[in-house]
Amino acid sequence: MTRVPFFDLGQLVRSSSREIHACLDEVIEGGYYVGGPIMRRFEDEFATSVGTGHCVGTGNGLDAIRLILEAFGIGPGDEVIVPAFTFVATWLAVTQTGATPVPVDVQPWTGNIDPDLIRAAISGRTKAIVPVHLYGRPAEMARIWAIAEEFDLVVIEDAAQAHGARTVGGNVGSLGHAAAFSFYPTKNLGALGDAGCVTTSDDAIAERIRSRRSYGQGSSKYENVDTGWNSRLDPFQASVLSLNLPRLRGWNDRRRAIATRYAAALGDGSGMLGGNEFENSVWHHVVLRATDRQQLRAHLGQAGIATDVHYPYWIGTVDPMRPYLLAPVHERDFPCASALAAEVTSLPIGPWMTDDQVDIVVAALEALPRNLLVQGV
Repeated sequence: MTRVPFFDLGQLVRSSSREIHACLDEVIEGGYYVGGPIMRRFEDEFATSVGTGHCVGTGNGLDAIRLILEAFGIGPGDEVIVPAFTFVATWLAVTQTGATPVPVDVQPWTGNIDPDLIRAAISGRTKAIVPVHLYGRPAEMARIWAIAEEFDLVVIEDAAQAHGARTVGGNVGSLGHAAAFSFYPTKNLGALGDAGCVTTSDDAIAERIRSRRSYGQGSSKYENVDTGWNSRLDPFQASVLSLNLPRLRGWNDRRRAIATRYAAALGDGSGMLGGNEFENSVWHHVVLRATDRQQLRAHLGQAGIATDVHYPYWIGTVDPMRPYLLAPVHERDFPCASALAAEVTSLPIGPWMTDDQVDIVVAALEALPRNLLVQGV
């Protein structure tokens, strides 16, 4: 019997049922069912929270990355540096433009792209770097930005897992030329369906993305100034996001508190990615590195704790990606990405968790045989 689900969206929705119905009423009564003032209100609110000049709502996070790449003129013949270990959408967005994803191995203690390895992946065709703030922990943006400036590259943040995260340099979403966010329901800031956005302070890029998200339209509906897609933020989802945005800081604080308890239960975060650092991460996922993932998940399952895997692949094991790569990739060249894909196990975490549920996970972690965890993470 599952005592602690991996994620409980229903609990979050039920706790805000009246407010969510009010969001629907707002859309129905407002009369704008595509675009309109409710969407623009959230765009303004989110841009302010991130600290950028613009937020452009999109249909999802994948589209947001692709629209940014296209807005910067990236396409066939170009190369884009990506982490070798991340959710597949990061790579797909690059291939959808006709550009070539060039994978770089990741850090073993964060899962984020390793800045020490980026220079070796740069060629005369490289146009952009797409760092992912994996699991809610910001990538090393100052170092990445310095490399990008040296080689005149565009920096596009994949911030789909890092809503509300901060670094010394500022808010995630304001640290590159542009950033892509997803508001998939399981995110730290989630909608009740697919949704996403782009944040940027580049006026021209924002304007081009606004056009390209809606068929390439100009200032009037039947004026086409560009090619484009149909990828617009739904007003109902925008209304729900406006409802939840003021709650984000408190939700992230709750995630940090839970992650802190998990790390203490493991003994200073042993075996837990990022388990010794808490200030900057918003803990979208708490991830353990297992010596035997099946056995680790079975141990937690016996305590009634659901787990998941983020992610069971790296770019070299996703068969549909292989034709898009410059050359075959091998585990020996990506030791960290391939190891993480074989080892990572995600624990339940989120503001929906009760104290009793957290206690159950903590007790199971305290009883966990330490030989099931990779040490020195």
